[in-house]
Formats: sequence, structure tokens, C-alpha cells
Amino acid sequence: ASHWKGIRSMKHPRDFSIDEILASNWDKRLAHDIAAELELASGEPRTSIPEIRRFFAIRSCRNLLGRLESARNGKSSFSALRAVATEMRRFAVEHPALAATTFRAPVTECPEWHRAYQEVHEFMIAVFAECNLSGRKGDVALQILRCLVRGFALHEFMDAFLHTFSYDEAYELALDIFIAGLRVSETGRL
Repeated sequence: ASHWKGIRSMKHPRDFSIDEILASNWDKRLAHDIAAELELASGEPRTSIPEIRRFFAIRSCRNLLGRLESARNGKSSFSALRAVATEMRRFAVEHPALAATTFRAPVTECPEWHRAYQEVHEFMIAVFAECNLSGRKGDVALQILRCLVRGFALHEFMDAFLHTFSYDEAYELALDIFIAGLRVSETGRL
């Protein structure tokens, strides 16, 4: 029983400072260099894991939004959806850790993080609205797309598909199926 008491009183990993997490001097030096770079970029000290996580989440959302806007430029409806879905996967494969922060809802009361996350969400909801999927249908379609993107990116990053000759071709086929399903559900149940 005393064994379990000790486990319950342990701090959550996010509550440790960089110094507490990293044991070796080399690791500490690297972490302090990263924190110093983040401080230069943001103008504020970043010495805890939650601060660093918030910084990267905000930055990732903004970077992703810029890439999605560029991908959508000049396109509308399902053509725009395909372009942004392709760009979402590209971003996730190029930056797996950063992409993970864009898929995760803000976990703190940081207004800047909420705003950055909401901007990506609203952008995607507007794309789905052009495909006649608004309200609950748009939200569900976005959840499905996020799962599709994360799943493909994870498998691609880990090279986990045994019989795939091209991840690009497999993803394009998945988008064909996803979009065909959305077209059918425009008037039906989603």
C-alpha cells in the first residue's frame, strides 16, 4: 500500500523543469541552448516544459495555417479540401512533433494558444462549408480528416506499411475515398 502512495504523489512529467528532466551536463546544455533560442524568438524566458510546449504549439498552428492558406489559394470546394488535406499530411510528415501540437486542443488557459488553434479550426471549417458540410457535419469531417492525416503520417514516419509502394499514392486513394464519402453525406447522415 505504501508503494502506491509514493506513485500518486509523483509529479506529472509536464511539471518538471528542464534541469530536473535532463540528467547529463550535455543534455542540460542543449536544453538551455534551445530555451535561450526560444527566449530570443519570443522575448520571454522559456524554462519549463509547459512554456516550451505552448510556444511550439502556437508557432506550429501559425505555420500550418500559412501553409494551408497557400495550398487553398485559387481553389474552392472539394479541390480546396484536397489541396489542404495534402498539405496537412506534408506538414505532419516533415514536422511530426510540431504537427502533433496542432492536432491537440490547447491544454492550458493560454489565450494565444487558443486563438492560434481556433484560427486553424475555423479555416478548416470554412473549407468544409464550401463542400456543403457545415455545423456538426463540418466538425465531424474535420475530426475524420485529422485522424486520416495523423494515421498516414505516423505510418509513413515509421515506415509501417508492409505492402505500400508509394505513401503518396496510398494517401491520394484515401483522399478519394474520404471525399467520395463526404459527397454522399452532403445530404445524408454524418
